[in-house]
Amino acid sequence: MSIPRLTSTSDQWGESNYYTSNPGIQNNYEVIPGSPYYNPDLEYGRSLLDSPHKIVIAPTVMLPFGEGHKFLTNSRIGNALLGGWSITMAARFQNGFPVSVWQSTNNAGLLGSTQRPNIVPGVALATTGSLDDRLNSWINAAAFTAAPAYTFGNAPRTLPDLRTPGQCNVDLSVQKSQKVVGRTVSVRVDVLNLFDNPLFTTLGSQFGTSTFGQLTAVGGYARSAQFQARVGW
Repeated sequence: MSIPRLTSTSDQWGESNYYTSNPGIQNNYEVIPGSPYYNPDLEYGRSLLDSPHKIVIAPTVMLPFGEGHKFLTNSRIGNALLGGWSITMAARFQNGFPVSVWQSTNNAGLLGSTQRPNIVPGVALATTGSLDDRLNSWINAAAFTAAPAYTFGNAPRTLPDLRTPGQCNVDLSVQKSQKVVGRTVSVRVDVLNLFDNPLFTTLGSQFGTSTFGQLTAVGGYARSAQFQARVGW
């Protein structure tokens, strides 16, 4: 079974994602002699919001034990120990976003706009290794060179072959509800970010700066738990 890969394309220059701000419409990166610059049609490409694979799972499971269920219906001990349990999980898994790269030095006189660098042919845009190994070098700086003065770099608006880290988050809720002396007593524990996965939110994508290619900030929240008890009558 194959999962279709859906892509999002656009020529927008006002969009951004967690990691990359608006790249701006700057130039036709397939430079042909005599072709017009600042051509939005030639900026058409992969959207900064493109994430072709995303799965969201949110199941709730109620254990079939105790009063009102299939098993241990008439067992006081079984009902006390195993009855009334429910488990809910909310999980999200998705690919990273395309990256937009621009250079720190605007030497083309773009009147406030940013300037893109040149891409070195045949050099991989991304580094290799584990996430921990790539925290300070997610982007391969050797794949870019600064565009000479008064020229447009050939880097496209977005780089679909260079993506930010994927995202993975799992939240878990476990609850037990029981009748005690005619009243309903429930206890519950919620665990947010169960596996304590970091959600990186900033990737240095300005070529020529000390933080280029580095994952420099984490958003969201670390793993945390909250407890709740409730009596209903």
